[in-house]
Amino acid sequence: MRKKIIILSLGICLLAAACSGTGNKKDSTGQNTEDSSGGTEEEKKNSEQDVEPEQNEDSGKDDKTQSEKKEPPVAEPGKELSKVPEVTFIDYSQNIQDDDSGALLLAVTENCPVISIPENETAAEKMNLVFEQQHTANQTYIQEDTEAARAAYKQLSKDEVSNWSGYGFGIGYKVMYVSTRILSIEAENYKWQGNAQPNIWTTSYCFDATTGTLLYLSDIFKDKAGAEEIVEQHIVDTITKDPYKDALMEDYESYLSDVLTENVFYLNDKGLVVICNPDMVTSSAAGTIEVEVPYKELEAVMNPDYMFKE
Repeated sequence: MRKKIIILSLGICLLAAACSGTGNKKDSTGQNTEDSSGGTEEEKKNSEQDVEPEQNEDSGKDDKTQSEKKEPPVAEPGKELSKVPEVTFIDYSQNIQDDDSGALLLAVTENCPVISIPENETAAEKMNLVFEQQHTANQTYIQEDTEAARAAYKQLSKDEVSNWSGYGFGIGYKVMYVSTRILSIEAENYKWQGNAQPNIWTTSYCFDATTGTLLYLSDIFKDKAGAEEIVEQHIVDTITKDPYKDALMEDYESYLSDVLTENVFYLNDKGLVVICNPDMVTSSAAGTIEVEVPYKELEAVMNPDYMFKE
C-alpha cells in the first residue's frame, strides 16, 4: 500500500484545544522575536475530543476515521475588530548534541506564533493556547527523535562517523492572511532521519479572530457536500495541468475526497485555499500544491459570515 501522510490527528487535536478553553498565556522565553502584522466575544464551541497528538506517520489513504468524527456546533462570529491582530514569533530552534562526543544529534527549528489583540485578550489567549499546546507536544517528538539519532550514531563505524550530519525536526509558521475577522497561519512541518528525502508536509490554522475560535469546515460551509464537490473540481483542474500533470498518482481520482480535511485549508481576501500535500494525489516531485477557490464560486455553499467583504 502506498505511503501516505496522516496530518489529521494534529489538526483535530488542535481544534479541540482551541475550542475547549482558554488557559493562561505563557510568557516569552526572552528569545528573539520578529513582527508580522495588529477577537471579541465569548466562545461558541466547546468540543472536548480526547485525541492524542501524533507526529507525522505513514499510513494508507483509506484511514478516514478522524474526518468522520462528529462535528461540533457551528461557530458564530463576534464583533469585528478595529485593528488586525499582531503576530510575533518565539524562536525555539536548537541543536541537540551528544554529551560525550559533542556530535550533532538533532537540529530543531521552530518559530512559535504569539498573537496579540489588545481589544480582545480572551480571543488572543485562545489562539495562543493552540500553539502553546503544539509546542509542548513537540517536546515529546524531539525527545524521541533525539534518542533515535543517538542510537543510530552509536552504531556507526569510525569511517561512517565522519559523514554523520544528525537528524532534523522542524515546524515553521507563517502568516498567510490577517484581517479584522480572520487570521490564517500555515505551518511547514519537517522531519529527517537519514532517509533519502526529508518528510515535509504542511498544515494550516484558520481562526475567527473575533472569538479566537479555530474554524471547522462546518463553520465555513453551509453546504459542506456541495462545497467539497466544487473544491475537488478545482483540485483536478490544477493538478491535471502543467507543471503538476506529470506527477499525478496513478489512482489519484480515488483519493480526491481525502485532500480537504480540517487542518489543510485557510481563508484569505480572494477565497478558500486548500493545501494538497505530497503523496496524496500527486507524488513528492510536485511538492506542496495550494489550490485557491474564489469566493464567487463558493457563494451558494459558503457561510456568508466568512465571505470576504470589501
